[in-house]
Amino acid sequence: MVKGPSQAETQDRRENSLQSATPLAYRAVRNGVWVALGSYWVIGFGFVANIALIRLLTPAIYGEFALAMFFYTLFDLQSKVGLNFAFAQQREVNGETIGTLAILSVVMGAGTLLLALLATPVLLALGYAPMTAIAMLAMCILSFAGSWVMPFAIVFEANLHYKPLSVATALATPLSYGPAFWLAWQGMGQYSLASQTVTYTVLVLMGILAYVFFARRDLLRLRWRYRPALARQYLSFGTPTGLSTFVANLLTSADNFILGTLAGTTTLGYYDRAYRLAQWPTLLLNTVIERAAVFTYSQVRESAQQLQRSVTMMLWISANVAIPVALTLFLSAPDLVMLLYGEQWTPAVPLLRLLLIAAVLRPLWENSRAILVGIGEPRWALGVSVMQLVLLAIIGTLLTATLSAGGTAVAVTLALGIAFATAYRLFSRHLEMKLWPIFAGPLAAAALTCAAYLILVRLLDTHDSLWLSVAWKMGWGTSGFFLFALLLQPKQFTAQISYLWRLWRRQPASAMGKASQRD
Repeated sequence: MVKGPSQAETQDRRENSLQSATPLAYRAVRNGVWVALGSYWVIGFGFVANIALIRLLTPAIYGEFALAMFFYTLFDLQSKVGLNFAFAQQREVNGETIGTLAILSVVMGAGTLLLALLATPVLLALGYAPMTAIAMLAMCILSFAGSWVMPFAIVFEANLHYKPLSVATALATPLSYGPAFWLAWQGMGQYSLASQTVTYTVLVLMGILAYVFFARRDLLRLRWRYRPALARQYLSFGTPTGLSTFVANLLTSADNFILGTLAGTTTLGYYDRAYRLAQWPTLLLNTVIERAAVFTYSQVRESAQQLQRSVTMMLWISANVAIPVALTLFLSAPDLVMLLYGEQWTPAVPLLRLLLIAAVLRPLWENSRAILVGIGEPRWALGVSVMQLVLLAIIGTLLTATLSAGGTAVAVTLALGIAFATAYRLFSRHLEMKLWPIFAGPLAAAALTCAAYLILVRLLDTHDSLWLSVAWKMGWGTSGFFLFALLLQPKQFTAQISYLWRLWRRQPASAMGKASQRD
């Protein structure tokens, strides 16, 4: 007797058929709105909460936690096998695919926990702070717990169903800071940051499970089975991509390891807070680059004209967003750090100003990496990332040993600059484009804004009010930049802004109609 499809499989086929009938571009944008809203809510609330938390904690606590994050990144196996990337290639949800995915996820989670258990006594023997080892171990335990839930999250993301994940993270973010503030007020600040991470992760996992139980119980009714051939397929595809992502993540924390090991956790705490504040330009661009750039470049790579237009536009946006934001932070840095963090954090000011150069280069490098992946050369992207990591390890160790945190900041900037230059030489083989016309205007506008600032700062006496001083300096950094950018390149600047405005105002129905024709 031949059995027909189960109710769960029938529902999945119906949903897959419905999704296939919906234009991909529309689904990507519609679900991308949830990603953007969730991301900016988490960033915004986290920023405000951390300002209050920083005043209750010491730089050493932030340094210990930054080291814990580095070791967690090092030992986490989930990110290295790229199961989400592998599953996204076929997206079919049945008993074999989700069962195989679940077994691989749990095995990776168990491996992560085993590595952490073995590494903990070694870290303590090497002289790292007990809190660093405890926080790292706690995050690896959570990774193992999350490995049982991760398959559901991967299924949702692979089908561009971001809403449940975005809602879960949005709700978990404000609640997770409750234990952190309570511990800080009780004088147990060394546990504060770890408790926030633990609470956040537990709440997100509970949110995903609740959504599965109430809205996608059909996934639980599937007959889960492990298929070795499918597991090998997932690992063979996902591991190279996962390793590339791991190297990229390691690049954002290797400097913490170098500085914390050579100069101590207090110095690392100042550096870590300066680094986080300097990432404002990157935070504004990462969502666009990570979610849209690779997809866009891969879609237009067959047309050299469209590819060049897309790359030029993305580089122009990166320059004209990152530079003015970095400029406002550079001009207001001493007053801004005092206003937000308090007097004990003033040693972070020179580090912040150094790291702002790296903050401008980072979205340019991330976009260049997206170009290499989008044009079908992911090995080049991985190669440049590995080269950047090696450079950071060598230059960072040498400069940190002689110049402490300032040397680390310079090393990060040099490694990013060399990586961007190398990536540009690689993708310029496919594109006939020059960087100078794109960056000449923004750089000149930034220089003129700084020159005018030196005059204005002598005329405006706001030493009695930190709020007023920060307000006018940040205001001038933004308005001055765009004023000079418009005066220096009026035609190019207005043409790019007009083009972006036309894209933004495009009617959804019209966009869907065109997408349908293309599909």
